[in-house]
Amino acid sequence: MKDRRPASMGERWRRVTSHGADLDQFEQALASLPSVRSPRVRIQAGSIQAEMEGAMGSIHEVSIQTPTLPARVWPPVVRVMRRSSSMLEGLQQGLVPRAFDRLLARVSGEAVFPEPRRITSGCTCNDPEPPCRHVLALHELFARRLDENPWELLVLRGVPLRKLIADAARPPGEGELPPLAFGAQEEPVLFPEGEDGDLDSVLSPGQVSRLVGTDVARSRKVVRAAIDAFLRLDDAAPS
Repeated sequence: MKDRRPASMGERWRRVTSHGADLDQFEQALASLPSVRSPRVRIQAGSIQAEMEGAMGSIHEVSIQTPTLPARVWPPVVRVMRRSSSMLEGLQQGLVPRAFDRLLARVSGEAVFPEPRRITSGCTCNDPEPPCRHVLALHELFARRLDENPWELLVLRGVPLRKLIADAARPPGEGELPPLAFGAQEEPVLFPEGEDGDLDSVLSPGQVSRLVGTDVARSRKVVRAAIDAFLRLDDAAPS
């Protein structure tokens, strides 16, 4: 039977960044890892930076860059987080639930893991055939860190995690969120958890509005118009 164990955060980062990498280069990169000065690795919004020792004791500045997620997505993300206690609990524990990844992909069109083409890198070794072994080593180092501290991916992508958790933990105002259908406790569009689903699928504007609860007034207007039309037809019917 095929193992359905979900991929770890580190495995998923390797999957995103290893496409097209030369195997010999990667082996050299792994050999370079002991020389990485771990305390000097810096992870911040949009970049990973490190110092690595090269030949003859030279020091190379290595960096990986990725775009941060747009600030406009956080209000609707908070609205949905309020409807998923398990996702909120996972984020509070420093995890990155697949539901959160799926939510970002569907609301913003971009998942937590960036597309390979949007990841860039640089190194002062000036290798004529990038990515150099120092960049590959930094990718591997970051992948290993993600298995220990998944939330570092959120730091890299500019996710204001503390603010999101604080805002989502506040009780919503009266009428702010429509109740879920059939008394559900979790937003069903975000599940199943733990599967390698197609996280890049994007909902239509109408579906997003229903997901984040912003089309309530429009829905009521449509329902009211349908009822009025039905009553008019009923009045016009022959006795």
